[in-house]
Amino acid sequence: MTIQKVPQQLLYLVYGGKEVYRHEAKFSILTALDQNKGAEPLVIRVMTDRPEDYHGWPVQVVPLSGQTLIEWQGDQGYYHRRKACAFAAGLALADKTLFVDTDTLFEADPQRLFDRIAPGQYLIDEDEFLWSEVRTRPEFVKLDRYLQTSGQSVSDDQRLFNSGVCGLTAGDGPLMQASIALIDEWSAHIKDLHTLEQIALSFALRGQSVGESKNCIYHYFSDKDFFHAMQALFFQRHGEAFRPELLRMQREVPRRKPLPSLFQRSRIKFYLRRQNKDMQKVGRDLLYGSCGPFSPYVEACRHVWWDQGLRQIQRRDMGQQAPIRALARGEWPAGLPRPSNRDVEKRLRHYLQQQLQPHGPVHVAK
Repeated sequence: MTIQKVPQQLLYLVYGGKEVYRHEAKFSILTALDQNKGAEPLVIRVMTDRPEDYHGWPVQVVPLSGQTLIEWQGDQGYYHRRKACAFAAGLALADKTLFVDTDTLFEADPQRLFDRIAPGQYLIDEDEFLWSEVRTRPEFVKLDRYLQTSGQSVSDDQRLFNSGVCGLTAGDGPLMQASIALIDEWSAHIKDLHTLEQIALSFALRGQSVGESKNCIYHYFSDKDFFHAMQALFFQRHGEAFRPELLRMQREVPRRKPLPSLFQRSRIKFYLRRQNKDMQKVGRDLLYGSCGPFSPYVEACRHVWWDQGLRQIQRRDMGQQAPIRALARGEWPAGLPRPSNRDVEKRLRHYLQQQLQPHGPVHVAK
């Protein structure tokens, strides 16, 4: 199938066989279609190595071969270089391209974002940091040192953008090639900074007019586990085959991670105040997962909260603290407020007893 150039396109990049990323993309597409208020159909394109996953969906597939994905990773094997290459390759397919990460939700009409894209007028997810705010962070030190030793001066007011959303025009090929060139240069020397792609794009956009899209799109990159749990339940209940009813059905899924009420959160904080800081964090996660209304999507997230608490125990090597030893025995520790629902408490104690073995907590996948 020939891909025709169009005035504007919403573009996704999805590759590999992981179900969670397919769910992310499909749910994001549903929110975009639901928010679209224009008379013209929204042109949505998915760059993917698995075209069959989108059969029947109102999208155009841009097939990617395995060889293309390998080439897009570059000589240094930097994983996120593929995203910059997808940006560059997609520009020829439309006058305006709105590239969005799969972990995004549309909360307004996509046309509002297309209207803000023009030659010399760019759109990103959000303006996150200034270079002066990050250059001394451990993960940035190597890059900062490399830039200094190679004579590349960076002003303190250099802005760093989150590229979860990127709005470009067909004439922005040189800008994306400049960004890819920076990725290739830096990744030859910097191996442990996974946001190189975002930094390179930020540097390529230096001095340009750049707007934010966060008032129209919610990017849940920091809460992925919660949304993965809710989306898995959604597609389990309704299936992945597209039908128009899904646009209405997707509204049942919360747009933020489920939290206890303000009263419950205040109560938990009050009762945890005498615990040490580590136990306060563990207790908060365990109890946040045990509170909240009884709805299917809240239920789906209980174990996400509980797993966060277990990871806190692992990271801080807390297995020998008295409250943790009590939880490992299936008991409720003294001084830790109990969940108000005894059935949920029973489930939590059973879950923790299974996970907290006598020789220490087992690994909990993130």
